[in-house]
This record gives sequence, C-alpha cells and structure tokens, in this order.
Amino acid sequence: MKRAKLADLLRKDYVQTVIMVIITIVIVIVFWYGLRFAFRTEHPLLAVASGSMEPVLYKGDLILVQGVQNACEIHAAPKDANPPGDIIIFRKPTDPSELIVHRAVEKINGTDGSCSFGDNEWTNRGRDPWTVRESDIVGKYTGAKVPLLGYIALFFEPLQVKIAFIILWIILLIILEFVPLSRKKVEGEQKQTKPL
Repeated sequence: MKRAKLADLLRKDYVQTVIMVIITIVIVIVFWYGLRFAFRTEHPLLAVASGSMEPVLYKGDLILVQGVQNACEIHAAPKDANPPGDIIIFRKPTDPSELIVHRAVEKINGTDGSCSFGDNEWTNRGRDPWTVRESDIVGKYTGAKVPLLGYIALFFEPLQVKIAFIILWIILLIILEFVPLSRKKVEGEQKQTKPL
C-alpha cells in the first residue's frame, strides 16, 4: 500500500522536477568542493575581471587556480624573463575581499623563512604599489583557461543579480509545473461537458 502511494507520488511531474533540482544542486556542490579539495584552494576557478594581464589572460577568461602550500616555491621574474614569473592570485592588501591576478616579479625572503612579493606586474599598466604577504596568496595560475566563459561568473557577481536569477528560476519552475496541470484540468472539464 505504501509502496503504491510512493510510486504514484514519484510519477507526478512536480515531484520529478523537485528531485531533479535537488540532484543538480548536489552535483554542483560536490563538484565545487571536489575542485577545492583537489586544487587545495578556496577559489579553484576564477573569472578574470580586467584586461591587465593581456595578452596572457583576457577579461572573461575562466582560469584554473592551484593552491600554494609554500609561497617561497613561487617563481618570481619579469614577463620578459625566460621563464617568466608565475601568475599569482592574491587578496588585495588594501581590500581583502577583492582578488587580484598578476605576475610575481620580485620575491622578498623574510628572516622567518616566509616569502612575500613586491612589484607584482600588471602586464599593461606597470607595477603594484604594495607588497603581497604569503597569507594574502590564494594560489597560482595553472596555465589552463577557458576563454569567454568567465563572463558568466562576472555577470552573476553582484548579489542583486544572483537573487533576481534565483527568483526568476523559481517563478519559471512554478509556471512550467502548473500550466500543464491547469490544461489537464480544463481538458477534463471539457470532456465531462461534451454532449453524447
């Protein structure tokens, strides 16, 4: 009896839609946390927000970031060196909520065995006016990127856009779920009122 009720419930369109939404959310969360674990950084995928690193990275590129366990292993050198310095991702010292993607040009070895980076290079605009501490470093660019895909992440960056998008999807799911139900109800009423 209970199995029959469960089977009937699972055949309903809205239940299948809810199950698919839940499965999709779980897959996305597992994928994101799996990337974070595999690449040892809280930001394994980042969208490049400016053209300051052209021609290596362009605005809208989606890049793969590898965490750095020891900042002293980061190679620092100008872009014209052979090989050029690593491209690092770090929290802006004057605004830790902002992430910066620049080439490490100068390594400063601390007396305590730590390393910091100065004069990090914007390919087109000169050098940074600050020193990046080891604790500010999020990771380094792996060399893997997907052009233009980062524009999607940049579009959804403001909180208002994220909220509006979620509300829009909820409304769309409700419409897609209840329009077929109302059509079935109207068709059922029409069948009952047809003369013989």
